[in-house]
Amino acid sequence: MKNIFKTKIKIPTFTKLFVKKNNLVIEGPSNSFQFDISFLKTKNLSFLKLKQLSSTFFRSLQNSVVGITLGFISRLVFVGVGFRVESIEKNFIKLKLGYSHFVFIKIPQHISVFAPKKTLLVLKSVDKQLLKEFCARIYSFKKPDIYKGKGILYKNQIIFLKKGKKK
Repeated sequence: MKNIFKTKIKIPTFTKLFVKKNNLVIEGPSNSFQFDISFLKTKNLSFLKLKQLSSTFFRSLQNSVVGITLGFISRLVFVGVGFRVESIEKNFIKLKLGYSHFVFIKIPQHISVFAPKKTLLVLKSVDKQLLKEFCARIYSFKKPDIYKGKGILYKNQIIFLKKGKKK
C-alpha cells in the first residue's frame, strides 16, 4: 500500500480508457466497464480518507483492466449425493441441494454461467467483485459439512474434517 502509486497499470493496445461525465469507461474488444469517479471531486474528505479511496480505486481499476482483457472465472463443485445443478435457464439456475424443494437463483446481468457436469458450475464475468459476491451467495446455500465434507465448495478448496465420535 505504501508504494501503490509507483506501480504501473499495463493497458493492452486493444483496450481504451476515457472519461464520460462522472464515469471512467474501459472498453475492450467485446466488453465495457464503468467506474464512478465522483468521489475524487468531493472537498470534504480528509487526506487519509482520500488516500484510502484512491488506493481502492487503483486496485479496482487494475482488476477491471484484467477483467476486460481476460475475464475472471470461478468454479463451484457440488460434493455429496443429491447435490447437483439441475438446469440453467435464461436468467435462473435450478439447484438440488438436499432440501425438499429446488433452489432457484437469479443470475446477474454481467455473469455467464454454464455447467459442463452436473456437479460443476463455472461462472465467468468481467467484474471480479460482482462474480465473487454471486459465488458467495451460491456457496451460502449449502456450506460444506465439517464432518463429511458434503456441500458446495470452491474448486481446489481444502476442508479439514473433524473426527466423529470416539468409542
